[in-house]
Amino acid sequence: MTWLHFSGNQAEVVREAMALLVPGPTDLPGEQEPGAREADAVRYADRLLGAFRTEPPLIYAAGSGSAHVPLSPEQRHGWLIRVRELQDAYRQGTALLDRLADGDFADADPEVRHRALRDPRAHTFRGLLFDHAIEGTYGDPVYRGRPAPGSTVLPTPPLPPPSAPGSTESSESAAPAPAPAQTAAPAPYGVETTALLRDFTAAARRVVLGGDDG
Repeated sequence: MTWLHFSGNQAEVVREAMALLVPGPTDLPGEQEPGAREADAVRYADRLLGAFRTEPPLIYAAGSGSAHVPLSPEQRHGWLIRVRELQDAYRQGTALLDRLADGDFADADPEVRHRALRDPRAHTFRGLLFDHAIEGTYGDPVYRGRPAPGSTVLPTPPLPPPSAPGSTESSESAAPAPAPAQTAAPAPYGVETTALLRDFTAAARRVVLGGDDG
């Protein structure tokens, strides 16, 4: 398998670590929803770290297709700095997980991998892995190289149905809905889902970084 940035070993370390942090049916018996392994979230991290190996860089997708938007000079400068920081973090973090798992994180027993991830020395890298596992699993598939919509894209919640005739709310007293602002861009997955994902991610991140089994 070809990677933009990762070595083969780094990719396997990231894949196995993300699968423990955001497990799906393969890694957690009884789980019904896809996790980081099923979504191939490792590909998301690899494309982010290798974003500047293509032109335009793989930073901002142009809609739901495979094309990406060119960066302004200011954007390019800022993202180059950020991507280099992430490359260093992943290089050091994957090497650390290998050391904490007796030399080979990807091939270690699940108990050993869990122990390595829970080690206080891996706290910062674990948080980064969790964030990217969530983004890669539930974000737009285009950012992991799959332009076609997939099952792991969060759906937009349906709007509530209108009040039925004869309901306790009077249609005459109800205030008219405000007209939508012409300049406001819609949230990618709807306001409700965006807020839900933000709250869920914050809560789950506290559990992951706190080492709580619950």
